[in-house]
Amino acid sequence: MKQPLEQLIQNYRSEINDRLKKLQTPELPVSLYKPMLYSVNAPGKRIRPILTLLTGVGFGVDREKIMPAALAVEVLHTFTLVHDDIMDNDTQRRGRATVHVTWNTNTAILSGDGLMALAFRLLMETDSPQIRRMGREFSQAMLEICEGQALDMEFEQRESVPADEYLDMVGKKTGRLLGLACQLGALIATNDEQIVTNLKYFGIELGQAFQIQDDLLEITSDVKNMGKSLDSDIAAGKKTYPMILALSEMKETEKQPFMEFLKSNLRDRAAIIEAFQQYSAIEISRQKVTELLNRAMLRLHALPSSAEEYLKYAVKMISNRQR
Repeated sequence: MKQPLEQLIQNYRSEINDRLKKLQTPELPVSLYKPMLYSVNAPGKRIRPILTLLTGVGFGVDREKIMPAALAVEVLHTFTLVHDDIMDNDTQRRGRATVHVTWNTNTAILSGDGLMALAFRLLMETDSPQIRRMGREFSQAMLEICEGQALDMEFEQRESVPADEYLDMVGKKTGRLLGLACQLGALIATNDEQIVTNLKYFGIELGQAFQIQDDLLEITSDVKNMGKSLDSDIAAGKKTYPMILALSEMKETEKQPFMEFLKSNLRDRAAIIEAFQQYSAIEISRQKVTELLNRAMLRLHALPSSAEEYLKYAVKMISNRQR
């Protein structure tokens, strides 16, 4: 009897968490390995490694063969979060104090570097004839994630950012790792280049939708639900998708007062929501999320039926998230 997908994903999440707890690292130096393990074992949804498993298993590959690549994706993701939190000066991540707050900035930088090295080590434990290609894609994805982060920081210094440039940025910063997660599962299973490419762009579009959804939740949710800081984007003047939409509807003389209003009302969610709603930014952002998710799902039509079913369910799971 086929296992319900909700239960399958929960089982994958539990197994990933167990494997992360059992990661082999030296005990010394404590100042390196303790914060590394603190970060990687923080509670998380494990969306990226689950995508790797769903893709590979959907093609009929044994789960055990895919697991090293799945763990590598999660550890790489954790590395990006540690460094991202330093740059954004965030104080909470996954319901915990961030590494640079718990220890210090230098420790966070070094433990992030250690996580990146550990991610590559895990990847190379994958038994696949395409391991060299997987290594190239892993490295290229990391480079594009850095490009996305650099663009994100550059956008903070610009008065205006077009929506298409924003989508390109989040396609790299957020989407490329989701694309990599699917690519790795596919590369273990098939030599079909078109399928591998389609899954890369499936992940990128999924990531773009995921990030816009995150932008919306930073406006409409709260710290308890999200498990991370919610004020840093507004305080830093970040060009999130709803912000770009709202600013594009304003006269030049309206922009500065709008930003000042947001910064002076960081704790007043109702006031912030109302400010964005005046420009239909929340509604239009939600429409864009739906458009991107539909586009991503169209890329799954040529997959084996199980892989298509699994990844469509993952899209549904992500689209329904509230944190």
